[in-house]
Amino acid sequence: MSLGVAARLLVQRRFAPLMTAQALGAFNDNLFRFALVNLATFQGLTIFGLERELMVPIAATALTLPIFLFSAVAGQVADKYDRAFIMRRAKFVEIFLMIAAGIGFFLNSGLMLVIVLFFMGMQSAFFAPARNAALPTLLHGKELVTGNALVSGTLNVAILSGAALAVVFVVREDAARVLTFTLVGVAIVGWLVMWLNSPAPADSRDLKISWNIVAQTWKVLGFAFRAPDVLRPLLGAAWFWMLAASVLTLMPLFTAAVLGGDETVGLALTALFTVGAAAGAILCGVFTRGQDALIFTVVGAFGLVIFPSFVALTTLGWPEPDPEALASADAFLADPGNWPILAALALSAVSAGLFVVPLQAMAQRRAKPEVRGRILAAGGIMNAASASLGQFTLFAIALLALPLQAAFGYITIVSGLAGLFALWRMMRPGRYTE
Repeated sequence: MSLGVAARLLVQRRFAPLMTAQALGAFNDNLFRFALVNLATFQGLTIFGLERELMVPIAATALTLPIFLFSAVAGQVADKYDRAFIMRRAKFVEIFLMIAAGIGFFLNSGLMLVIVLFFMGMQSAFFAPARNAALPTLLHGKELVTGNALVSGTLNVAILSGAALAVVFVVREDAARVLTFTLVGVAIVGWLVMWLNSPAPADSRDLKISWNIVAQTWKVLGFAFRAPDVLRPLLGAAWFWMLAASVLTLMPLFTAAVLGGDETVGLALTALFTVGAAAGAILCGVFTRGQDALIFTVVGAFGLVIFPSFVALTTLGWPEPDPEALASADAFLADPGNWPILAALALSAVSAGLFVVPLQAMAQRRAKPEVRGRILAAGGIMNAASASLGQFTLFAIALLALPLQAAFGYITIVSGLAGLFALWRMMRPGRYTE
């Protein structure tokens, strides 16, 4: 894989519209979600009079719960109908959801916004399996790592952009108007862009769709567990989502309680992690030349051993900062003593990006075409479950009164095991290649 292949994909109908629509959707998801969270945190937006501390997990659950509930059905749909058609329909629905969100912002209705966020999660649950199943259809085998790298890289940039603009927009006097026009406008552009995408026909057009959510969830997971060569990379990717959710949740608290920084430092570190993960994904795509990409997963895993360990061990003996005298981002960045921590966090993020991209490509390539949508939907279920498990792990660390550095130790141990397993698989005779 080379820069030339990446540049070619970026201007071709079989890939560029899909990547663009995905990025625009991620931007809207995060602009909407973080606007809701910021309004709840700083401007008193609530539902049923609940405290603001409860609004953040409610918003997170509203977006992820539909992935648990509807991924199995969405996987069936992705195996029965043209995947480009499904994505166009999903983007069309997004327009009306964003109009409803705008009404919620104008009415300052927390309940309406949470309900719309739930339906946005449902829309994403149908878009994701169609996108993942379409990539192996639209791309050649040696282009899959590059395609996934570009999708992951632009996805991370879109997430960061949406979250950052949410903070800017909600403090404006005309916040409701600006949010509405932006959300609806981006949704319309995403829908129009998807009309340019090449068809991505399905392989099980005679499949009869079952709407029994519970039964189909078990059935879809069964497809994945009966295909261990696909299950392994899916589990690796799920670990990435657990790690990412844990780090992004931990960052504000770690910033204040360990590093002694205020919310501007937390925002800067979150941006650093997001951009670093995007850079790692893109680097993987650039330096892979259509050959086996598993080496990047190995390198990424051991990076996730070395750099989080450095952060944990370096900060373990630091004195507890004064909560009344937290440093701003300018002051924090100006202190050379903090630079090694910043470098280690950035390299941890780059390692995470390197780790996940080859696994996504492996799962897409190895899944049988006739069940590809359902198997990759199982991956979506695992990702959502892993992200939730990451939150519970942080809760357990707090409940046991362990230092926050224990979270980095947890990342180190699991990443080391994943890296050793990937290295063993890579060195086995007759192994799968990318």
